[in-house]
Amino acid sequence: MDAQGAEVARPYHEAADAEFTTVVDQHGRFGSLYSLRAVPFGVWIDENGIIVRPPHNINVGDEETLEKLSDWIAGEGVTFGGAAPTRDNSDPAIREADLRFELGSLLLEQNQPEEALEEWRHALKLDPENWIIHKQIWAVENPSAFYDGNVDYDWQRAQLQREGTE
Repeated sequence: MDAQGAEVARPYHEAADAEFTTVVDQHGRFGSLYSLRAVPFGVWIDENGIIVRPPHNINVGDEETLEKLSDWIAGEGVTFGGAAPTRDNSDPAIREADLRFELGSLLLEQNQPEEALEEWRHALKLDPENWIIHKQIWAVENPSAFYDGNVDYDWQRAQLQREGTE
């Protein structure tokens, strides 16, 4: 994460009163490397830099998640499950979608949101089950549903129905 990514993440990290490191994958590189297709996801890494829980769907507001995280930090044995949805990175369409997502992210950083959206829409056609791309499009088109307080999941469910997407 670069300095700009850190500044984007800071208000959310502070509002959550988080005592752990937060990393923002603003260019989708981690998501591409691990074949992820949904957000939010979390990775638990110990003090030695060893991944102890691979990428998985996460909600830090969920009591069970918080209990497991607290137990793990306390050194108690914790059983993990629920890996994040993945996809086949060997597919050329998926690789192109990843590149177009990254290009769109760079265009957005250059204050070119329409061009970014064009790249992301093309990427979504190549990888229609990629919720990282899907939600990035929504966040740029409808920032209030993502950045005005909590993420509006009711809006997202309604949007899925409007789009006829599962």
